[in-house]
Amino acid sequence: MQREPTTILYIDDDQDDLLIFEESVCSLYPHVRLYKAQSSEAGINILNQLERERKPFPSLIMIDMNMPKMNGRETLQHIRSNRKWRDIPVAIFTTSANNDDIEFCRHFGSACITKPMSYADYSATLQRLFNHIPGDPLRGELKMRNEE
Repeated sequence: MQREPTTILYIDDDQDDLLIFEESVCSLYPHVRLYKAQSSEAGINILNQLERERKPFPSLIMIDMNMPKMNGRETLQHIRSNRKWRDIPVAIFTTSANNDDIEFCRHFGSACITKPMSYADYSATLQRLFNHIPGDPLRGELKMRNEE
């Protein structure tokens, strides 16, 4: 049986952060399919489109905490409120070490990670994060948590 490639949805309003994230993922894990969204609304649209097209949901969703309109907290709540998406692993990137943010993420079953400030830090953070996802992203064998 052929596996679907590992997929990540990264939601961040900062174009530079999207680019650094993409470069880090592509250099470390070239087999990974990356969906990028420059707003929470665009990220939710991607999830809706995948659902409509009956394509697998992402293996991981990464969300920037501080975005205009719909912030990371609201996006996480929205994802967790949808029964089809609620089991997708989510990690929140934040520039603050605010205890309220950490507790909020923990309450919703999400990792809260200090946003890396350099390409090298992104790579190290991604390697640590991927080690905690079920499956083996280095070989593209992540299992979808939402498969029934």
